[in-house]
Amino acid sequence: MRQLTNRAARVVCAAGVLLAAAGCHDILTVQNPQAFSNEAANSPVLLPAVAAGAEGDMQVATSTLFTMTGMLSDEFWHTGTWSDWLDVSNGLIRANWPFNGAFSGPEDAMLRARGTAEGASKRFETVLGDSAHTSPLFITSEMARAWADLELAMSVCEVPPTGGAALVTDAVLFKQAADTFAALVPLIQSAHYTAATDRQARANQALAGLARANLMLGNYASAMSYAQQVPAGFVYNAIYSNNSAFQNNQMANQGNSNYNRSFTIRYTSWKTQIDTVNFALTDPYSGMPDMRVQLGHDNNNAHGYARGSDGVSPFFSISKYSAYSSPIALTKSEEMNLIVAEVKWRAGDFAGAVNAMNINRQLPNVALPNLAVPTTGDISTQVRDMLLQERFATLFGEGARMQDLYRFGLVTQRLGTGRATKLPLSRTEQLSNTHVGQGNEKCPGIS
Repeated sequence: MRQLTNRAARVVCAAGVLLAAAGCHDILTVQNPQAFSNEAANSPVLLPAVAAGAEGDMQVATSTLFTMTGMLSDEFWHTGTWSDWLDVSNGLIRANWPFNGAFSGPEDAMLRARGTAEGASKRFETVLGDSAHTSPLFITSEMARAWADLELAMSVCEVPPTGGAALVTDAVLFKQAADTFAALVPLIQSAHYTAATDRQARANQALAGLARANLMLGNYASAMSYAQQVPAGFVYNAIYSNNSAFQNNQMANQGNSNYNRSFTIRYTSWKTQIDTVNFALTDPYSGMPDMRVQLGHDNNNAHGYARGSDGVSPFFSISKYSAYSSPIALTKSEEMNLIVAEVKWRAGDFAGAVNAMNINRQLPNVALPNLAVPTTGDISTQVRDMLLQERFATLFGEGARMQDLYRFGLVTQRLGTGRATKLPLSRTEQLSNTHVGQGNEKCPGIS
């Protein structure tokens, strides 16, 4: 459309050249009020937009990435008609996948978001000089970079640590995220925040990131220490809006009956626990509906959405994300309680682990009976299963489940053999990155 507009402008200008020669310059110039130069972006007026854009890009990228990892796990499955989504849902994707599959776009979006954050941080250091590291703008961009690393490590088995670099393992990327969060903690305390609440919110985000990254690295004492510093009620949300498709929560768009019905909870894994009267997953330890996993269902097919968009698969609407603007929790204090519970379980403190899990179950919006420490059988495995159930319910639709199955070695048990245990690198990155190249990926493993 722009090319046609430019051509038409040239024709008009040529025809009127003798009459209005002075006006031709304006006609030939295509104005784009939304574009600004690299130099203009260094303006103090625009620097806040650069920081907000870095964080916003990271947040927007999470909804599609979480959909892909959810479908790869026992959390979701595809209920539509897209073959590339079905490949993910069936665990068929492999290293060096020869197609630009459904997972490639979400990965590329997060990789671009990380690159945007890196570029923003460098810009702040260039423009602000010695004061950059005490600027809330730098904190924002570095926070976005660290969370992008953390979410990529949760999702993909090998990732370049920066644009154009060679592949590193997910463990290396978890370490990179942890290092960035650790560097942010003292910077946040010395940064020039106007409001103390803003400073504390950023400190909590860094501490929560450190807790998760250290848990994934096996640094359990550190993970618990950081988790215990995050206050109750804390949440760091990815924010979405109705402004444009780019800014929509795509989990709502594809998994809620208000819009499309392209994925739902994996029926074969959870069908015995789905309560179609209370529209929730049944808590296996109390028999009560667990409202952390709300599942809308058209029992009588009155609205025509008892099945997915494929017309065959049973469909349960992901009520947690009911609108394009529904936020997604990147992390929250409930996750921190579960990190404490896991560390205690690993140390053999089963009572402490159960008590930490019960903090979440006692919350007003949950209100489930307390779990009890088993007294017979394999107590360790039983408490582990409680932990995994609590993590599933608490972090439902928040991008954690596949990493949990992967790190606990439960992919085969929950999903069977022959399945990818994590997402491979996107084909776009594979082909465009000279340090990767076609055919050089070594993962994911297969169950």
